Amino acid sequence: MIKTFIFDLGNVIVPFGADSKIESLQKFTKLQPQDIHEKVLLSEEIRLFEKGLISVREIFEFIGKTLESEMSFEDFIENWNSIFILEPILSEDFLSKLSKKFRLLILSDTNEIHFEFIKQNFPVLQYFDDFVLSYEVGFLKPSKEIFQIAVEKAGCLSEECFFTDDIKANVEGAKKFGINAVQFISAEQFKNHLNITDLIQKEPH
Repeated sequence: MIKTFIFDLGNVIVPFGADSKIESLQKFTKLQPQDIHEKVLLSEEIRLFEKGLISVREIFEFIGKTLESEMSFEDFIENWNSIFILEPILSEDFLSKLSKKFRLLILSDTNEIHFEFIKQNFPVLQYFDDFVLSYEVGFLKPSKEIFQIAVEKAGCLSEECFFTDDIKANVEGAKKFGINAVQFISAEQFKNHLNITDLIQKEPH
């Protein structure tokens, strides 16, 4: 019996596009989009930032140096957050109803800049009971450590949790940890899956 739903954040609750981040950063550099993608977005420094191991100022300085750019800190913050579309993928009505029957958690690979922006601009976060954020816990999905932390915060057994993420590898990682999981494709697909499996019709207690 499912007691807790665990949701990824990006492109499950909060829509964003990686291409828009490249476009926004390209305004400050002569580098080509592919170079920005490889040298910045796929860098080890970004992984360290999302694990909370380097600061906002340090990532700003790294990106400025990599882009050979003199952009200001304010420009950096604004453009770093420009990837988000300010309309949640799963509606407030749906999450509100789900929260009345189940415990809801967020499990996200994210960073301090993005999460502060999301908190300020997505009221649907009020329906979540707790958050497991990579930059706070020091682990990224699909590590077993981050799923262990999520299950502990869920307050139930791993088999009593249900997880969804748009990235297949993260879904497989959750399943290996004993968590029920499905890849998130769209709001309609996810809701249909819940109806088919009868998960939302069952009382958690």
